Amino acid sequence: MSSVACLAFVLVPLSSVIMDFTSISATTSLTRFPAQVAEWCCLRYLSFRYSKVRTVPYSIGNLQNLETLDLKHTYVTELPVVILKLRQLRHLLVYHYANRAYSWFKYGFKFPDGIGTLQSLQKLCYIEAGSERNSSLMRELGKLKQLNRLGIVKLRKEDARELCLSIEKLTKLQALSVNSVDENEIIDLQPLSSPPPFLQRVYLTGRLEALPDWISSLDSLTVLYLRCSQLKDNPLPSLGKLPNLVHLALLQAYEGTKLCFKAYDFMKLRFLILGPFDKLKCVEVEKGSMPCLEELIIESCKLLKKLPSGIEHLEKLKVMKFVDMPDEFVKKLMPDGQDDIYLKVAHVPEVYYGCRRGGGWEVVLTKAFV
Repeated sequence: MSSVACLAFVLVPLSSVIMDFTSISATTSLTRFPAQVAEWCCLRYLSFRYSKVRTVPYSIGNLQNLETLDLKHTYVTELPVVILKLRQLRHLLVYHYANRAYSWFKYGFKFPDGIGTLQSLQKLCYIEAGSERNSSLMRELGKLKQLNRLGIVKLRKEDARELCLSIEKLTKLQALSVNSVDENEIIDLQPLSSPPPFLQRVYLTGRLEALPDWISSLDSLTVLYLRCSQLKDNPLPSLGKLPNLVHLALLQAYEGTKLCFKAYDFMKLRFLILGPFDKLKCVEVEKGSMPCLEELIIESCKLLKKLPSGIEHLEKLKVMKFVDMPDEFVKKLMPDGQDDIYLKVAHVPEVYYGCRRGGGWEVVLTKAFV
């Protein structure tokens, strides 16, 4: 056997433990796994990130030492049953994003029955839950006791209870992301009575009948994203006392007309995103709230006609961005406007306004003060 496997544009030593095709994928149209993959028996890390790979060959079952399989931003949507042979696998990343505004939805992958046998898994993102075998899959997740990061997409309401029971067993979990099967499907995570004690990042996408009670008990939480939650009740009173929350994003998360950030709430918050909100008319910031806030983004709040009252209290604010906001709102940022509201943010070094181009991810911004 040759000591190297030829991959058209690169020579791959069979003794390699790391194989990263990310840079190659960026400059070529890599559409499939190399035929020699079965010979790379020493591999521990394999990445085809940003490639056009669509399928994973059965020969991957020969990579008994593989610890990381990175297929982020590829077209892979399903893994073969032989993946269960890779008992050393620690990081399994298979997903890509929808190319639309707010990216509320992620595309994950279907996993064969028996995922609970991969006892070494630490990162698992994003496994597809939308099938008739949901309940058994959700139960299997509870066997993965080493998991510190878990991502679920296409969750149905009827399978949420089994997922909650499994999450309670994942005591090492630090990051949890759950996407519902569609934006109108309710995510019911209320049954999660004993959340993992070290949970630091939570991302929930889908309708919530109410904010789960356990979220307000997460003393280690630093990042919280709520997308498409459509909450009837203001979530801020439940979130304001989280002692270590640094990053908060409320995206289509609330259907009320007013948000008030109370004094001495969100004491460590540095980054805040609000919007889009169809009904929001007023934002208030009481003195003493968010004393560490450095960046504020408000987007697509069509009924919000003026800056948050009390914004002058945010003395550490460095950047403000207003995207797809009403003309009346934007005009009040200008020094030649009809009033002196802009003076309330004169202490902020960078103030931008702009819009999303074509409704997608790209945001075109203009600096308000030059």
